Amino acid sequence: MARQATTIMNMENTKISERSAWLLLTTGLAMVLAWLIMRNHGLYPAIFADEWYYSKMARLQPLGEAIVPSYLYLWLFSATTACGTSFLDCTRIGNAVLLVASGPFIYLIARQVAGRGIAIALTLMCLMAPINLATAFFMPEATYYFGFIVLSWLLLTRSTWSPIRQGLAAGVVLGLLSLVKVHALFLLPAVCLFVIGAGWLRAQGAPWLRDGIIGAVLLGAMVLAVKFGIGYLLAGDAALSVFGSFYSSGAASNTSRDLGRLLGAAFINGRGHLMAMALLLPLPMATLLLWVVSLRTRRASTTSFNILCLYTFLALGAAAGMAVAYTASIAGVGPHEVVRLHLRYYSFTFPLLIVVAAAGFSPVHFASMNASPVTRAVVATLVAAAVAASYVMLPRYMLSSIDGPEIMSIPLAMWTGQAIVGTGLLVLALWAFGKRLAAPLFLFVLLPATLALGVMNSLTYLAQIVPGWAPDRAGIAARDHVPPAERKYLTIAGNDLVEIMRAQFHVDDNDTAMLELAPGSAIEDYQLPVRNKWLLVIGEHALPPKVDVVLKTPEYALVRLAADFRPVGQAKLSVPPGADSLLASVEGLSMVEHWGRWSDSKHVVLHFNRQLPRNLDVVIKGMAYGDNTTLPFTLRAGQASTTFRLRGSMQEIRLRLTTDGTQRSLTIDVPKPMAPSATSNLPDVRELGIGIAEISIGKHGPDVSGAP
Repeated sequence: MARQATTIMNMENTKISERSAWLLLTTGLAMVLAWLIMRNHGLYPAIFADEWYYSKMARLQPLGEAIVPSYLYLWLFSATTACGTSFLDCTRIGNAVLLVASGPFIYLIARQVAGRGIAIALTLMCLMAPINLATAFFMPEATYYFGFIVLSWLLLTRSTWSPIRQGLAAGVVLGLLSLVKVHALFLLPAVCLFVIGAGWLRAQGAPWLRDGIIGAVLLGAMVLAVKFGIGYLLAGDAALSVFGSFYSSGAASNTSRDLGRLLGAAFINGRGHLMAMALLLPLPMATLLLWVVSLRTRRASTTSFNILCLYTFLALGAAAGMAVAYTASIAGVGPHEVVRLHLRYYSFTFPLLIVVAAAGFSPVHFASMNASPVTRAVVATLVAAAVAASYVMLPRYMLSSIDGPEIMSIPLAMWTGQAIVGTGLLVLALWAFGKRLAAPLFLFVLLPATLALGVMNSLTYLAQIVPGWAPDRAGIAARDHVPPAERKYLTIAGNDLVEIMRAQFHVDDNDTAMLELAPGSAIEDYQLPVRNKWLLVIGEHALPPKVDVVLKTPEYALVRLAADFRPVGQAKLSVPPGADSLLASVEGLSMVEHWGRWSDSKHVVLHFNRQLPRNLDVVIKGMAYGDNTTLPFTLRAGQASTTFRLRGSMQEIRLRLTTDGTQRSLTIDVPKPMAPSATSNLPDVRELGIGIAEISIGKHGPDVSGAP
């Protein structure tokens, strides 16, 4: 069988010499790179909060402060700071270069089962796939794609390496990949199993099981050594956390989820992913499923094809399984999360599936697929049923160009989408009856059609951010007018957190603050920032009288603020109160969290270690929960009281009271305490109302009482 496969591959390769193949491939890659750079140039940012967080973690913060452990990616793209205000265009060029750099590795993987011409065409189609939309964003997807393809090349083409050597090398690459996106750690079990399985498939009298187990153990050890070792060199002690603060806190909040609800959510979400993959890649899915269930098929296939299918099955299963499990774990966060399809968590495996389909051009691999006609027909029917179901059920799922540009580009309600469904069913029918036309119909008709739709969808998506929006113009105006040294004293206000973060992206300072407003509401005096010198207001929101307006347009206003807060003391609620702090004790607050504390009662009482000033300023950094975002809170100090409102994001307010000068406590009345478990699948039963991160005490005007 191996000799026959070599003969056939040589016959295929006589049409294009190796030198000509690489010349053609290099030319094609250069064209793809040029197109991506031109397409992405000059666009405004699009994905928030992701692009803002990755930009500031890479360029504006020490790596140790990053909330996700993508330290290698952040370190690499910190170099874009040298581009000044053009850092985003430099990021996009870097993304495009990394994506296209994966091309030679895809080609070499494809050459294991296909001729040079087909491998070149396949490689260029993979790079023109909708996943290249990720090159337009300040996000690690393109870097992760490159790393995964390099890992796949290492595991699939280094056939002369022993399992031990391959395990060590793969461990280094996978460890580095985990420092791009921590999701790579979920590939570790799959890669370890592959090292053992591939050793068995390649074994020729060697002690494959012993070497495979040793290779897998060394692989795991090397992944951890690289992740924590290089991570520590880049970010210090923060890198010793496996998942980072963001994912760790998310995992902790979902540990008590009901197993039945998790399984139900996983079923609904997993069903959507299966339909999406069947619609996009019907022939590869059928081929891979047949390989899994048919022993006759595996015995009749070449070693290279078996190794390819084993790796594809394990990698796809691990990555897609992680996507489904993650979505199920956050199903209670919002009503649509369970039907949201995150294809970008595993779409980097699609080139492998396309290579599996390309193997159909080889008579050796095609003959092996004829090994079990009955099983073949059953498999084709199952995949066809998923394709047909996608036409009816996929429109009920939450699809987006960010989560899954591949599936988003197929309009099932239009004739183009219906043609994709029909062609996919035809491909499966031809494959079921053993017709060699199935592979060319998929690779050179169905796949290019879906890619063309993907290109159109990507261009349509990016066209909407070409001119930018009001927050873009507001952020750029603030960056140009506020002195660089004072940008950290800027608060950005608006009624949409995405718009605020968009403006923050352009101001480009890590310390800018946010102030969320109700739509169309006026800015109250107590909402004016206390310690900051500037306020940028996005949208039409009436300003308090006598503020110093520096810029005013129908879209935004820039205000210079007077600094008149005289602090007496400050307390962070993220640490317990004690005798050496401003706070002596608290009532009505829940457990201490990394950011502060939630209320869990109708009343919050803060007891201080000293008397409060007669002319009292109280600065609260906090946020409201649920219905409380639209209801008034009341602050009381003795007989004095005032009302205020907070939104659902962290913000700072200043409240003024005139007391008798003897008070040592403040009381906050919560309008409507409510438990997350009452309105969602979250297990939290605390009666939440207000979350407090910090409280500061100050004074205004004359204070004749002598109180501090």
